[in-house]
Amino acid sequence: MPEYLTQFSKKLKPYEGSLVSVKSVIGIEPNAKEYLNKLSKEGAIERVKWGWYWVPAEVKDVWDFLEKDKNFKVVSAQTAASFWNNDFVHRDVYVLKVKDKSYGKALKEFGKKKGWNFEVKYSKDASKIKYRKIGNLLVENIEENVIECIQNWAFADAFATLSENRDKINLDRLYKESYWKRISKTNVRAKQALEYGFHQLVELGGAEFPHREAKLEDNFVRREIDEAIERVVELG
Repeated sequence: MPEYLTQFSKKLKPYEGSLVSVKSVIGIEPNAKEYLNKLSKEGAIERVKWGWYWVPAEVKDVWDFLEKDKNFKVVSAQTAASFWNNDFVHRDVYVLKVKDKSYGKALKEFGKKKGWNFEVKYSKDASKIKYRKIGNLLVENIEENVIECIQNWAFADAFATLSENRDKINLDRLYKESYWKRISKTNVRAKQALEYGFHQLVELGGAEFPHREAKLEDNFVRREIDEAIERVVELG
């Protein structure tokens, strides 16, 4: 390998295990486009798609990759729920919110090569994503995550998360944020679903949450929540 490529390769050491774009590296090397391409042909790095490369490192699994990858992404939806509720409902799809569409496409392409199914959601305003930093991962806040799961009909994920984290939940914020949100393709407010679910948890001997009794007129939603609560209590 030519000396100039060896020197450039050393500059990439801080990015080991991460996806990098030509744009992100050009600040440390004006000839980044050319050098990245040549390094990929040398087998020193891996080309993912046009303009994106992976700087190799030992990666044990998908979570290890997500921790090592330095691009902005937030673990969200049912994937974040699995994180918060100790994988109560195991899923092989990893839902991530990103702010860079180009990175999102590279992430999905890289996932295909590794056998990981990434579902990418784009956020125009990343400041609106509420998350916590846990180790090197950014994970959607519990309250926002529960509401998102309820909106997506993932009731078991939501109530398992609540049951596992009842001492960490900010109920005031949960109720406030859920008031105007509705379950997808219904007129049922997320707050109604929460209060109804809390009542059912208490009735079945599960975790207790302060709430007022709420009735659900939508029979299908009510049955789906009932089944989810039964599962959470039985396996919790």
